[in-house]
Amino acid sequence: MTIQQTRKDHLKSLWAEGLWGKWVGLSWFVLTAFPFVRDEFWRPADETRWKLVSLVPHWPLPTWATITLALLLAWVYEASYRSSSKDKARLSIYEAPSPIEIIFDTTNRQRRFWSIEAVMKPDNTVSHNYYRYAVAIRNTGGRTLRDVEVVSELTGELRNSPSAGQFEMTKTQKTDLHPGDERLVTVFNWPYPAIQPGMLAGASGKWGYGQVRVSISATDMRVVERTFDFDYTREPMLFDPLPDGQSDPDAFSSFRSEGA
Repeated sequence: MTIQQTRKDHLKSLWAEGLWGKWVGLSWFVLTAFPFVRDEFWRPADETRWKLVSLVPHWPLPTWATITLALLLAWVYEASYRSSSKDKARLSIYEAPSPIEIIFDTTNRQRRFWSIEAVMKPDNTVSHNYYRYAVAIRNTGGRTLRDVEVVSELTGELRNSPSAGQFEMTKTQKTDLHPGDERLVTVFNWPYPAIQPGMLAGASGKWGYGQVRVSISATDMRVVERTFDFDYTREPMLFDPLPDGQSDPDAFSSFRSEGA
């Protein structure tokens, strides 16, 4: 963005404040423009019939310029103050601790965080099964978060695209979270059975699949991330990384898939 565009955007933000100064300025313009039209272009032939016209004074240029400048400065100051206050409020939101908590319960109460799901055919028979993994997100703050969206991705070297998680209650990819709300979001699916021919294993598995990164965004909020280690030979497949960057000796260590 150029400096000129930035200045234009700033002026637009000031004008958008909708202050009373707009109407004062308009009234002042009408009041000062009328004597100019009266004196330069039109004078009534019978001024006694136009007493109101004669009552409107003629403004000397210094007086007009002084009052106009004072009104302009007052409006610019008040509009800038309000615009700056809004910017500071938005900045304080970004700088404040995130109100989002990402929860993954390894005890898997009520099979809420992972389960084996079935895809059905039109004739109501099972087409195939898959593992579903979810996290719960909770709004721990005091304001409603708008347009909350969850994105997950594998961080390994194999090509994969980030995908938007689905809120399980609403079956949508975005929702609002009121203070204290907690919602389950499906963030990761994996084929069933978990171990299949052609899958990477061992060091290749860590290189190719990497970790699972979950990112949460919302209006006027910094993005919140949580990264899980991933091993499809374990249950659960997702788990917290070991401290200090230590590697898990059991991850991908006991399996060599066919064709790997």
